[in-house]
Amino acid sequence: MHSKIQSDLITVNQTETAGYRSPARFAYQRNWALAELIEYHLQGKDYVFAFEFHDDILILDSEDNPSSLQFVQVKTKTTGQKWSVNQLTKSEKGKNGNPDKLSIIGKLYENKKNFSEHSSQLRFVTNAYFSFTDPAPITIANELEKKEQDKITSAVQAQLGNGTVDLSALRLEQSTLSVDDHEKHIRGILHNFFESLFGIEHNIPVSPWYQSISDQIKIKNNYPSDQITSFDDLIRNKCITKSEIEDFVYRVNRSSSGADNWDIIKCQLQNEGVAPQELIKLQRSWKKYTTDRLDYDNNALKSLESDISDAVRKTSLGDSPPFKDVILIIRKEISGKLSKVGSIFDGHYINSIILWQYCEQL
Repeated sequence: MHSKIQSDLITVNQTETAGYRSPARFAYQRNWALAELIEYHLQGKDYVFAFEFHDDILILDSEDNPSSLQFVQVKTKTTGQKWSVNQLTKSEKGKNGNPDKLSIIGKLYENKKNFSEHSSQLRFVTNAYFSFTDPAPITIANELEKKEQDKITSAVQAQLGNGTVDLSALRLEQSTLSVDDHEKHIRGILHNFFESLFGIEHNIPVSPWYQSISDQIKIKNNYPSDQITSFDDLIRNKCITKSEIEDFVYRVNRSSSGADNWDIIKCQLQNEGVAPQELIKLQRSWKKYTTDRLDYDNNALKSLESDISDAVRKTSLGDSPPFKDVILIIRKEISGKLSKVGSIFDGHYINSIILWQYCEQL
C-alpha cells in the first residue's frame, strides 16, 4: 500500500511541460544530478532522483517510504554573468490568451503549494553568481536583505495568490560544477567515487560507467511524464534509486575483477587446442561483455546472465574441467533458452558469458 506522498506525486497535476532545453544545458543538468547523487551515496543517505517530473529534478528521501521532497531547478549562465532577483521572479506574459508563465521561483513555489501537506525544500541551482548577495555555496532566501526578501514574496504572491511565502524553504545554490568543463569535472568525481569504494589502486575504467549512467539519465528524463500512472511506474521509468546504484556498483566491482581472468582463460584454451582465430573472436566478445554488463538496464543480458549463472551453480562440472567442456555442458543445460536469444547474442558472446560466470563461481 502506497503512502499519501507516493499517491500525491501521481495524482497532483504537474505545473508545466518542459520546454526546449539546449543539449549543453541538459548535459550540465545531467552531470549536476550525477554529482549530487554520488554525494548522497557517499554520505550513506537514502535517495530517489526523478528526472523531469514536477520539476527539472525531484529528489525523494526514500524509495519505500518517502517523507520529504526536494524540487530542484538547474539553470546555467555564460561564465561571468549573474542572476538578479528580477530574472528569478519575472513572469512571462501569456500569449494567445494563455495564462502567464510562472517565473523560475514562482514555479518552485507552486510545487510547494501543490504538495503543502508534505515537507518540501526548493532548490535553485546554477553555475553563476547572484548579484544580490555575497558569493556562497548556499544562501537561504530568508537570509537575504529585507528588500530582496520582499521582492521574492511579492512576486510569488502575485503569481500564485496571496498567502504565506516560506522563504526558509528556498535555497539559492552556486554549484562548483563548471559550465565550461563539467564533463571533465564529473569524471574526476567518479574516479574519486571509485577510490572511496574500492581503494586507491583500483583499475576500474570511468568512461564505460559514466556513459552507461548518463544514458540511463537521458532515458529517464525523456520518458513521457503523462504516461506515469502509478508510483511503481514513476520509480521504474523516471527515477534512479539508491538500490539501483548499489547493484550497479556491485556489478562494476565484479566486472573489474572478472576482466582480469581473461589471461588465464586464454592460456587454458590455447592448451586445449583452440584455434587462434577462435581466441581472437572470443577475446573481442569478452571485452564487449565487460562493458555491456555495466548497463544495468539491459534486461535481456541480465536474464541471460542469470540463466547461465544458475546453470553453472547447479551443474556438476567436476574438478578442473576443460573450458571447452564447460561451454558445451552449460550450453546443453540451457539450450532451450539460448534458442530464444540467438538473434540478440552471437555464439562467441554467449561463450564468453559462460566462462566469465564459471570463473566467478570458482
